[in-house]
Order: sequence, then C-alpha cells, then structure tokens
Amino acid sequence: MSGLRERLRRMKTCEYWVIAYRKRNGCGSLLQEQKIEGFQLLPQKKFITQADPFLYTHQGKTWLFYERQNLTDMKGTLWCQNLDEPQQKPVPVLEESFHLSYPQVFRYGKYTYMIPETRSAGEIRLYRCVRFPGQWEKVETLFEMGAVDSTILPCRACEYYLFTYAGNRLEIYRCMIEKDHFRIVEKERIYVSDSSRTLRPGGAVTEEEGKLYRPAQNCTDYYGQELIINEIDRLEEGDFSEHEYCRLSPDQICLPGVNAAGIHTYNRNGAYEVIDILHREISVRTIFKKIWWKLKGSRG
Repeated sequence: MSGLRERLRRMKTCEYWVIAYRKRNGCGSLLQEQKIEGFQLLPQKKFITQADPFLYTHQGKTWLFYERQNLTDMKGTLWCQNLDEPQQKPVPVLEESFHLSYPQVFRYGKYTYMIPETRSAGEIRLYRCVRFPGQWEKVETLFEMGAVDSTILPCRACEYYLFTYAGNRLEIYRCMIEKDHFRIVEKERIYVSDSSRTLRPGGAVTEEEGKLYRPAQNCTDYYGQELIINEIDRLEEGDFSEHEYCRLSPDQICLPGVNAAGIHTYNRNGAYEVIDILHREISVRTIFKKIWWKLKGSRG
C-alpha cells in the first residue's frame, strides 16, 4: 500500500523552471538581503520551462535572454523579452538541432555576441548578432570540448577569462582576443579544480565595491538546489581562489504561487535583477498533464 501511495505522489508531482525579475532599488541587490522578494514572474505558456536568464542592454532598454524548453521533448531553444516594454511578445533568438541554454550575451567592439551552452555539439560556440534581437550566426568554435555554462569575465583590453565546467570540474582559461572582433588568438588554461558539484557557473561574475562575486550552482543533492555566491579572492595566472560569501536558497523565496525547490542562475545589471526558480507543483491535475505530455511526445 505504501508503494502505491509513493507512486501516486510521484505522479502528482511536476517540476519546471520559471524566471522572476525585479527592478533594482538604488544600489541594493540580493547579495545583501535575507529574503528573495519583490519579484514578478516572466509569463510563460503551459508545458514550458524557462531558465538561465541573462540581461543585456541595447539602445537603453534591458533585454532578458533565456532558455525555453518544451517538456514534451526537453530540447532547449533561446528566446528574449524586452523588460522595459513587457507588452511586447517574446522573440525567438536561436534554435539548433541540439539543446541550447545559458545565453550569455555581451558587447565587444562593434558587435554583440553570445556564448550559449552547446555541450550537445561537443563545442563551446560563439555567435554574433546579425540583426538584434532575433537573428544570429555562428562565427567560431572557441573550444572543442563538451562543457556547460561557460562564462566570460573581461580582465583588461583584449584579455578575458573564461570559466567553464566539464567533467564536474571548474576550468578557467585566460584568453587573448583580437582588437576588433571577439576571436581568441591565444588561450591558456590557468586553473582546474578537483571534482566538485558546487562549482558549476550560475551566472555572470558581478562587481560590487571593487570586489568580484561569482554565482555557482550547488548540485550536491540534486541539480539546481541552490546558488552559492563566491567572492573571488585571487585570479591571476596559475592562481585562483574564492570563498563563500552568501547563498540564495529556495527557502528564501517569497513569491506568491511559486513552490520553490531550487534556484540555479542569478544575473543583474544597473536596472534589474533576474533569477530562475525550480517550481514544484503537486496536484491531481499533474497526472493528466503527464499523460498529455506522453501522448504528445509519442505523436511528435
């Protein structure tokens, strides 16, 4: 009887990611707060999961780039939304034959670039924007390796650090870049960690009062359970160290209608903060959803 109850409980449970954002008040941020509140959900359709939010400012407007995943096939595609004009519809950004996620968008020289997660292709790829926001082209393979959540950090002119995560290890590369185009002309691995489930990048490195903070996913018990915000102590050739500054955990989230079970991405700019939240839905309706997803998946 207990086995039947457990099976029914699992059938009634569905987990999917949602994105929440809020305008920043002054210079405050979640790094100084005990509660995650004052956020609103990015609208999403049924049977869709949305995660990995990144912010990019274009012509004075803040755009939110993110992964959208259909729960019937679990293949991620990339989308964006103008947060300053939320009445506009979301815009499809990029779709490949394989899974895409973690769309870090940045400006270098005259061009806007993106480094999404492309582990399924066995590469770390670079895309350039042809027409903002929805037309992109692949311009280069930066690394031939199956890595996830690659995150860049500018160091000085024509020099960047690239953080990535492969084989449960954090790797950091020092990259020299061409002056006019984001093309790596020299790269060197300066750090590789021991195997760890708490070091996977979870957003862009941010600077606050002269200090650098790196979000990292804590996946010790399950994928995306919480974020550890690490303060970087040292980042030099062959020498990297950081220590835990704070954590962003699901039990801190105060958002009506959301039963938070995880959080694994945090980003911000001068105007907004964004996070993604693993929402756990427990309902008899979920049983019918799962049956519908299975039927739809078998047809498609």
